[in-house]
Order: sequence, then C-alpha cells, then structure tokens
Amino acid sequence: DDDDDDADDDADDLPPGFCCAGLTNLISDLSHFRNDAERRDLISIGAAAGFAAAFGAPVGGVLFSMEEASTFFARNLLFKTLTATAAATFCLAVYRGDLSEYGIISLSSYTAVESNIFLNRATEVPLYILTGAVGGLLGAAFNVTWRFITKRRKMYFEHEHFSTRRIKIYKLCEVALLSILTSAIMFTLPLLTTWSCKAPKATSLFQEDGSDDDSDLNFDHRLDCTASEVNELGVIFFGSRESAIKSILANPEAYDPKTLLTIALVFFPLMTLTFGVSLPSGIFMPTVLVGSALGGCAGIEFDKWLSHDVSPSTFALLGAAALLAGIQRNVVSLCVILVEGTGQTKILMPVIVTVVAARYVGDFFCHGIYHIAMEIKKYPYLDHHVRTEFVMFKVKEIMSSPVRVLHPVETVETIEKLLDKSSHYAFPVVDKTTGRFLGLVRRDQLVALLQCGVFQETKKDRIPKHRRQRSVIDNPFHNLAFHIRDDRYNDDEYDEHAWLLDNITMSKKNMRVSLDDAFANRGQIKKRNRNVKVTKKRGKLVVYTDSAEKHLTVNIGAAMNQGAYCVTETCPVSKAYGMFTSLGLRHLVVLGGPSGGAVKGILTRSNFNLIYMEKRTGFDLGHK
Repeated sequence: DDDDDDADDDADDLPPGFCCAGLTNLISDLSHFRNDAERRDLISIGAAAGFAAAFGAPVGGVLFSMEEASTFFARNLLFKTLTATAAATFCLAVYRGDLSEYGIISLSSYTAVESNIFLNRATEVPLYILTGAVGGLLGAAFNVTWRFITKRRKMYFEHEHFSTRRIKIYKLCEVALLSILTSAIMFTLPLLTTWSCKAPKATSLFQEDGSDDDSDLNFDHRLDCTASEVNELGVIFFGSRESAIKSILANPEAYDPKTLLTIALVFFPLMTLTFGVSLPSGIFMPTVLVGSALGGCAGIEFDKWLSHDVSPSTFALLGAAALLAGIQRNVVSLCVILVEGTGQTKILMPVIVTVVAARYVGDFFCHGIYHIAMEIKKYPYLDHHVRTEFVMFKVKEIMSSPVRVLHPVETVETIEKLLDKSSHYAFPVVDKTTGRFLGLVRRDQLVALLQCGVFQETKKDRIPKHRRQRSVIDNPFHNLAFHIRDDRYNDDEYDEHAWLLDNITMSKKNMRVSLDDAFANRGQIKKRNRNVKVTKKRGKLVVYTDSAEKHLTVNIGAAMNQGAYCVTETCPVSKAYGMFTSLGLRHLVVLGGPSGGAVKGILTRSNFNLIYMEKRTGFDLGHK
C-alpha cells in the first residue's frame, strides 16, 4: 500500500469527540462540499476560472482544466466549470467598467491583416513551424533549468540540521537577493543602452499613456535620453507588463529589434530564477511578454530579409503561443484561448501549426512544467496515456504483498494495534473462515469508528431500554463510517465529521444509511463522553481508546466499502492502469489463489511509478 517517509511523531492532538456531536443541522446545506471528490472538483473549477480571467477566455479556461488541471474530469463538471469561468470573466469586465475587456492579459490589441490570411499565405507555414520549434526548445530549456534549480533549492532547504525558523530566514534572504538583482538589472540596463532612446511618437507604448507633450516625459520614461526622447527599455521595465504586451502585439515594428531581443534575454532568466521562490509570482504574463518580444523581433527580421508581406504582429502572437506551449504543453486549450482572446478566428490555423510544433519539440527533451512540478513534489500522478509496454506485465509482478487484512468483526485492541504499527491507508476485509475478499475499509473509517464508539453490543454490555438514549448507533444499519464518495479521501485533510455526513440521510419519518454514493449528505449522532485520543504518527492517523474498551468488538463488515474494485493477479498491467486513470481510484485489490477470491496483493499509484516498475520487472521503460 502507500508508504510514507519516516517523520517525527506529531505531538499535536486532534480534538477528540467532535464527530459525535449533533452538528449537522447547521451545516447540512453545505455538507455536499465536505468530501474529497467535491473538494477536488472545486480545485479544478478554481483553476479554470483563474485561467479564464487571466486571458479573458471562458471556454479556454474549461479546456485548460480538462487538459492540465484535472486527472479525472467528470461529465457533469463541464457545465459547472463553464458557469464559473463565465462568471469570473464577467465580474472582471464589470470591475473594469468595460464588457469588452474581460481579461488580465489582454490580447485584443492584435488585429490580423486581411492579406495575411493563412489560406493565402501558405508559403509562411515553414516560418510557423520554425517559430514553434524555437518556442519548444526555449520551453524545454526553461523546464530543465527550473527543475535543476528547484531540486537544489529543495535539497538545501530540507537539510535535516536546519530548524524551521532558519529555513524561513534563508527563504526570506533568497527573495531579498533576487529582488536586489532584478532591481539592479532593470535600472542599470536602460542607462547602458544608447540605441533604446527614441522619439515619443515612435514609441507606441508611450502613446498609451495619453500624452504627446514632450514636457510631460517623466524620468522613468526618459532616463538618460534627451528631453525629447523616450527610453524604450525604461518604459517597459518600469511600466505595466500588461501595457507592454498590448503594445508589442499591436505594433512590434514601433520598437527597435534590439529592444525586443533585450527584453526577452532579461526576462527569460529572471523568470527562471523567480518562479518557485517563496514569493507570489506567476508564469503566464512573463511568458507571454518574452514570447511576444521574441516573436515580434523574428517577424521584423522575416519581413526585412525574406518577404515584405510578413506581419510582425502575427509572429509576435505566435511567439507567445510557442513559448507557452513549450513550457506548459497545453495544446488544445491554448489554441482556443488565443482565438478567444484576440477575437480573430483567421489566425487559428497558424496558431495550431505553431503550438503543435512547439509541443512535439518540447516533449522530445522533457515533460511540461506542471508534470515536472508534480515529480519534484513527489505526487503520484498518472498520465492517461497507457504505455504499450504495460501489456507485457501482469499485476502480480508489481503489486504490493503481503497485505494486512482485517476480518468483518475485530476487537478494538486489534484495530488500534494495526493502525499504530502500519503505515497503510486501506485494509482489505476477508472472511475469517474462507479468506474470501469481502470489501475494503480505510484508515480514517477505522479511526472514526473507534473515536465515536461504534461498537457491537453484547447482552452483557447492553443498557436497559429505559436508560438508553436513542441514536444512530442503535440502528441495525450502523455502518456510519462508509466510504467517502469515491474512495480517494486524503488523510492529510482529516475531517472528523465527513465520515458521518457522507452516509446518513435523515427525514422526518425515518433514517437511511447509504450503501453507495447516491444519497445526499445528512445525519446526526448523539455524543458519548469517552476518553479517546486521535493524533498523527509518522504522518498517519492513529487512535488510542480507553483500556476498558479494548475487549469490545467493531463490526467492520457493516462499514467497509462493499463495492471496492478488484482484479485478478493475472490481469495485464495495462488494464489495471486504465482502471486507475479512468475511474480515479486510489486502491485496487488483487485476488487469486485456488478459489480466485483470496487477497494476494494491492495496487496503489506508487505501484505504477515507472522507476518502481523498472525495479520490479527488470525492464527499461524509458523513464525520463
């Protein structure tokens, strides 16, 4: 099952007894969002809304969430995400007071030249492919360099002898040094370049400031230039990045090609160093600025040396698209975003050619930036692409075994010891006599059962009816800790109420306990005064009960997931991998034996890791 790195025991105890309080009357209306599946959906929706607001592309934001931000995108999430992205862009437009400006990074300043329609400019296709290839190379260089820097930074800050306070100080010093370096470059470089001084009317960016009078030139516009000139680098370095992007996309010919090249050469390494530090900094706007500057510079040179009909504005837009695709590798959403943002459908084919070329070239060298970040964070992410080599292997070659199992009825002491001595997150439940697989129970379910005292009552322990308080526990269907929606609950976000809220449906006449995820989340249970302690040990939840309760028994069979997915030990790895990615599973039980129903092993995301599979099978799977 899942293995965790060794860590010091967490001395902070979780508040005991909270899950047994009558609390759902206040939160029943919002309890639908108190499970792991809904939280992940909200994260996907939030990523889509943020991306849509950044580029003013509601549909593009939805596609970005499907393509990059979600490993499991349900069909019913599509309408919810589109509603959120439309609301995000509309609110931004209302805030700005202009319904035509609904993006932070505005691409509307670009206007395609009628004579440069793709069908009439087929000779420019090699230039589009070249632009995409260069963007893919630069994107791969950025990703490889950022991975190297981030790994070294992570190794340094996670030094075992460093205290938390010392790490915070070092991170603060790193941000301060980068800030000083950035300020020094931004201030000194415009002073050292004499060719960046231009007349004000020749600088389209300065014209957006709304002044044509030379007397209104400020120092940040002029720097060391004469009173009648504007420093192009100074205007861009000290001005708004959004205005700079608009200006370059609208008319890159207004700038000296050396200015555009200098902008790219300055921002590209600074973006590599800054992205990932302990500072709120994004990657979209610097990437668009660098890409548009390089594309505009290339467009000017193409127009000068190859053909006078080439539009530098088009190549400025294609440069931004190529660098974004080279770094992020989101092809479909990027094409839609650029068409939505510019409102120019005629540039769709050039964008597709450029983005596809950038994607292929970038994939030849390394993964995208998000994939690399997940590798560094050691998230067990699985691609939806099933490798052809997986057909050769059987799950028994990569499964984790032997497996710790439980019986349908266990004592409190047995469960408590199992949770304390193991680091697994889920345990198969088997028949005590035949060993046949019955279901799967999670660690947080067992903790909830013991914390709330959901025990089997014997005649000896039974309280007379006239002294008993009616509660959910008295119901024969007392599986109060059933699976939370989709069996992918994150134990790092322990919610002492979620196990209850996801399983009880209350009405005025009766109560029902869910055997699947079809019911709405409602429920309540009476509080019992007990001495129970819930804490974390080696990063996993453990529970310690009173010594007087050690002999009591728990009906795990009533709480387990009776619909857990399973495969046989001879199943091809390709089939099991497809089940994990398409169903969004966290555990997959492997069955075998003479009867075919005995638990032989278990599969988690870690078992599908390429490095792990190479060690178990002895085959080279081409891990990058």
